Amino acid sequence: MDGRFLNRVAVSALLSVVAMAGAFATAQSVVPDTAPTAPVFQLPNTQSVAVLPFLSHADQVHGGQLVRRICAQCHGLVAGDESAGPVLDGVVGRNAASLPGYAYSAALRQHASQAWDDQRLADWLMAPARYAPGTRMSFAGLSDPQDRADVISFLHTLHTSLPTPTTGAAR
Repeated sequence: MDGRFLNRVAVSALLSVVAMAGAFATAQSVVPDTAPTAPVFQLPNTQSVAVLPFLSHADQVHGGQLVRRICAQCHGLVAGDESAGPVLDGVVGRNAASLPGYAYSAALRQHASQAWDDQRLADWLMAPARYAPGTRMSFAGLSDPQDRADVISFLHTLHTSLPTPTTGAAR
């Protein structure tokens, strides 16, 4: 390796850097910056909202419609239904990840000691991936707290003996 070869390599590298810098500067001057001055949309608030005030005027009929339209695609509503997700019959008051015969994700099994009370269900329905990061449930969530209360009110009717609504601690 002689000095002329090293000079050629150095000049080639320098010319490549200069050419790239020139192309970048030209592109910045030709292509306008089109970033909006304000965000086009905002992500929904994912803070926990106390569900009890919404449950006082929840609409079970609307909740049933939401469950049949959204949840029933993957969940059975009564025991014995074949479904991809666990059956929702008796979910209120049942411990998370405790239904026999269903292989829950590790993310949800971490909540197995917690019973599904109204507040936990509301937090889950708001954003399952936020409640249990790593869950296999691909549902994005219900952003409206009244819709969540309606669904929870309907889920109470899926018990063979109707429990009274539980409050759960607001988090």
